[in-house]
Amino acid sequence: MKYSINEVLSHGFVMGTIKLDDTFKSNKKIKSKEEEINSFLNSIQKSLKEIDNMPDNSYLIVQKLMISDPLLKENGLKYIEDGKTAVEAINLVMDDVINSLENSSSEYLKQRTNDIQDVTNRLISNLNNKRKKIHKEPFILYTNNLLPSFLINNKDYIIGVIAKKGGYTSHSAILCRSFDIPYVIADIECKDSDIVCIDTRKNKIAINPSSEDMERYIEEINSSKQFIKKAVNHPGFLFLSNISSSTEIQKVLEYDFDGIGLFRTELIFMNSDRPLSFEEQQKIYTGVTNAMGERIVCFRTFDVGDDKKISYLNTNHKGIDNYLNNKEIFETQVKAILASNIFSNVRLMFPMIETKEEFDILREWVIRLAKENNYKIPLIGMMLETKKALENITSFTTTDFISLGTNDLTSELYHIDRENRMNNFNEYIDDLLKKLKPVVDFCNKRDICLSVCGELAGVKEVALKFYELGIRNLSVSASAIQMLNNCYTEFINSKND
Repeated sequence: MKYSINEVLSHGFVMGTIKLDDTFKSNKKIKSKEEEINSFLNSIQKSLKEIDNMPDNSYLIVQKLMISDPLLKENGLKYIEDGKTAVEAINLVMDDVINSLENSSSEYLKQRTNDIQDVTNRLISNLNNKRKKIHKEPFILYTNNLLPSFLINNKDYIIGVIAKKGGYTSHSAILCRSFDIPYVIADIECKDSDIVCIDTRKNKIAINPSSEDMERYIEEINSSKQFIKKAVNHPGFLFLSNISSSTEIQKVLEYDFDGIGLFRTELIFMNSDRPLSFEEQQKIYTGVTNAMGERIVCFRTFDVGDDKKISYLNTNHKGIDNYLNNKEIFETQVKAILASNIFSNVRLMFPMIETKEEFDILREWVIRLAKENNYKIPLIGMMLETKKALENITSFTTTDFISLGTNDLTSELYHIDRENRMNNFNEYIDDLLKKLKPVVDFCNKRDICLSVCGELAGVKEVALKFYELGIRNLSVSASAIQMLNNCYTEFINSKND
């Protein structure tokens, strides 16, 4: 039986045996209220210690902050005082948080719900001293929602994931792309030990294929493994990668990308409950530039506001006000990035710019900090992701480079959410390309480096259209290297015919 994939969160082509997610649920009753309270408090402490001891735990810092939140303890104890078990109290507290996020209009916040569920499972498991089984053989996971900690614990055995829900910017999706594990959203039903083939190239899932189809899949999978995941020679084009943490750098180097087109620095801020010091940030950024050597490293200054809230930042909407209202924190970040520019390969990029005046304020601010601290002045550019900036593109004569942020730009231009943006691009892509043509002409005339770093750059059909339009530089997740190779080869061959 063959099914269509609703959404691809991480690309791949694999076949294996299904294992059903066996999330532990319990409503065990403890004899006294005092024992319930002690078990609840002990589960909090045990969970915090557990996260500290986990490998690859940088993605779980947000969960640590949730568990440390005084409101978790306060509200949980209230439920226990009202006669609930500790397990019931945990579920009730977390359900309140999940419901508030799922009712949000923000796609980003909705995609944080699996972190909440992960915390719930962790607390309940530690409450009952019972852990979810770690499998010791390769398998494809079939789950309602992939949880980061389960993925981390089983990453050496999970070869693919099929889930009923999930999001592209969720921690689980980011981890799957980092681990090269295909991860898809599909509305299917399967049983434990079913044989399943996931093929994101054709957007298909096959369940219990015939022996003939199985032989063909095995042959195709083995054939695909013979292709080295490495960038083809691509003179005149840039193959860049988007990353969210230093853990993804290994793949960027292994696949021979030309550099990092977008380093999302706000995730560093979101994984802390306080402003990071200059020394802490410099260590992170210098680690990136040291690893990349002379390859391009483009740091985006923290992009927060609207759907990305940070408790210690005075933010409202995305844009320049977030820097003007948090001057000390912004300056600390900029100086740490400037200090990491040891190979003169660093680019500094501002998000959500609307006018030349805004860009020049931030540009001059960076230049002043560089001169005051004897740092090299890097290339300074902007993300083009607002309608106002698009309509006034020819005014941006002082920018060194421009990166098209198609996620926010298409949302503003066409009033569509992320899912529709990716699944229904044919409905607006021709109009978008028409609107981007003046940007390409302007950048060519001014010799400004132009790239695309939004999700659309990772869709082959759209990437080819960007190439046709004259955009030669695409920034995608590292797992999309074969897509870039195929896209480049197809485009060059079409020009040579």
